[in-house]
Amino acid sequence: MQIGIVAKRIGLSVDAIRFYERNALLPRPARSQGGFRQYGENDVETLAFIRRVQGLGFKLSEIRGLLNLRGNRLQPCAPVRRRLEEKLVDVQRKLAGLQKLGRELRSALRSCNKELRKRSAHCPILRETNNSKLESAK
Repeated sequence: MQIGIVAKRIGLSVDAIRFYERNALLPRPARSQGGFRQYGENDVETLAFIRRVQGLGFKLSEIRGLLNLRGNRLQPCAPVRRRLEEKLVDVQRKLAGLQKLGRELRSALRSCNKELRKRSAHCPILRETNNSKLESAK
């Protein structure tokens, strides 16, 4: 199969497939006599796997490790489970950070709304200094 056909089949761009090749996530494919890349079903399965785990938030370096485990004859589940648990903890930490950011934005909006009711409104966010921001974070 040529790269365009594989890209459509998996839902990736041709550039993404080339990127995965350059970053050693996908082995360099054989070439036709005309120099076109030729992919097999194993390549399609590997690309589908890469796309799926990237959608789960795994970075390229982490995907490389998962691909190594996938290539192992035994395909042990425990190391994959550990990686999934670590990824979940990371996502939960990011969610907590986003929730905190949401609270801070709501508070800033309340300050702006309160100030806008005044005749001579001065934006409290623009007046805020780094020191007051650091103290409020404590």
